[in-house]
Amino acid sequence: MNKVLVIGGSGCVGKAIVAKMNKCDEFDVYATYFNNPIPLNENKSFKLNIEDVNNINDILNFLKPNIVVSCLRGNYDKQLIVHTKIAEYLRKNHGRLYFCSTTNVFDSDFSRAHYEDDSPNSITEYGQFKIECENIITEILHHNACILRLPQVWGKDSPRMKELLNLLNNNEKSIVYPKLIINTITDVMIAEKVFYIIKYDLKGIFHLAAEDVINYKDFYNELIIGLGFSEARIEENFKEEGYFAILSKRNNGFPDQLRLTNKSMITYLINS
Repeated sequence: MNKVLVIGGSGCVGKAIVAKMNKCDEFDVYATYFNNPIPLNENKSFKLNIEDVNNINDILNFLKPNIVVSCLRGNYDKQLIVHTKIAEYLRKNHGRLYFCSTTNVFDSDFSRAHYEDDSPNSITEYGQFKIECENIITEILHHNACILRLPQVWGKDSPRMKELLNLLNNNEKSIVYPKLIINTITDVMIAEKVFYIIKYDLKGIFHLAAEDVINYKDFYNELIIGLGFSEARIEENFKEEGYFAILSKRNNGFPDQLRLTNKSMITYLINS
């Protein structure tokens, strides 16, 4: 049986991955958290404090996982140390690491959507940090490192959805960007795709995103109306323009039910 450790299992994406993996008998699933408890048996959840450089080693040596999925957040420098230690552990033990990265690794170029074989280039601290993590993990683990780049992540109980509903319920303005083209994914769909990638031992870089792109304003307008707020206050911001989106050349590697559009993401979000 594969022993899977989800790092950052209390976050939006981490929780969804834990829930999906935990349904399959061939995976023995564990997870880490920092502040928020995880819906797992007590002996399967571990508090991880990235300020303690030895904490991750203690967890790895105790559990001895052969698969690690990282959805970790926190201080960039400390995260880098944690990911280096995880990669070094897995190299010694012939394990695999699945690292959640981001569209921001391409945030120096808004002229087009980006694919898996494009070279990352970022002008932001966040994007540069993710690129550094990608590079270090890949240098240590080679083909046993899998990079999972994510676009704008939504979920029915996600921070992004909670923030939007808070604005709508309080009749506050929602800011939209009419000149920006984006892509999205839901926490549940990320979990489904990650499960498939792990189950079938797929390798390399994956852009886990809808198969199309959509105008930022159009996405928000349709979502807001679908949530029942046809009279919502909208403020347009024209400063951001271009493509902040990733697309995939690897969609044919997934079954049809895991190949969705931004419209289907909206449909999922508005249906209870």
